Amino acid sequence: MNAKYTTLISIGLFVLLWGSAAIFTKWGLQHSDIIPFLFFRFLIATALILAFCVWKKLPFLPQNTSWKYVALSGLFLISGYTLFYYLSLKLGIAPGLLATILALQPIITFFVTEKTYSQLKLTGLVLSFAGIILLVYHNIFVNQLSLWATFASLFCLFCITTGAMLQRKIAEKPWQILPLQYVLSLIIFLFIIPFQPFHFEMNIGFWIPTLYQGIVISVVAQLIFYRLLQSGNLVNTTSLFYLVPLVTLILDFLVFRTELSPLDYAGIIAILSGVYLVYRKPTTVI
Repeated sequence: MNAKYTTLISIGLFVLLWGSAAIFTKWGLQHSDIIPFLFFRFLIATALILAFCVWKKLPFLPQNTSWKYVALSGLFLISGYTLFYYLSLKLGIAPGLLATILALQPIITFFVTEKTYSQLKLTGLVLSFAGIILLVYHNIFVNQLSLWATFASLFCLFCITTGAMLQRKIAEKPWQILPLQYVLSLIIFLFIIPFQPFHFEMNIGFWIPTLYQGIVISVVAQLIFYRLLQSGNLVNTTSLFYLVPLVTLILDFLVFRTELSPLDYAGIIAILSGVYLVYRKPTTVI
């Protein structure tokens, strides 16, 4: 199989796995509090990534980057993002809506880090934000989504955006970054345990989502994403995140029968249209 088809398979697998994450999270949180779900997820992921490094005799600490910088990146990109992600779902936000809000992350990161802006990309950014406003407005004022769920989703967006901007400056191999970041997350959730409920049900409703998150998302999907970033076969790997909400929305409907209103559809169309404009080749720069 040539490199082109291998890359396409990797892209399809990553989008499918990442898009399914919210569905398994929602399922697991029906049988568990947030902290035990997070703790066991990162316990599984940490054990697997460390075992992989030992088996392959690979270094599992950053070699050319300060461990403090790697830890800070992980604090936002993994610990903060995951905590507020789970909290948003626990507070009642639909997986499809959360995935759509988080799809703004690559746009925000791009416009914060880029020095020049094309009129086309600015139009796309405004259109995407308009779509988010439509989605959030309907869910807050019509479905009466709590303000706490809204704030949690926005903090989740802030954490992944900040973490991504920090992470982009790290050129280490994934196994030199993930062990430290996962151990840090594990320690953080371990310290939170005495102050939060730690109830979970010993059934498949808890363990299947937990194992799926710990193995498939935290290890398999994360390594695929790093591979795509380093392959150089994509013009902009981050654009993959814009396909994730579509997968999540489809799975959300099939599994939980979550219905969307016409305003939701209008918001999604506006976001996707804006993304298309953002990633079109610019003709003028301002």
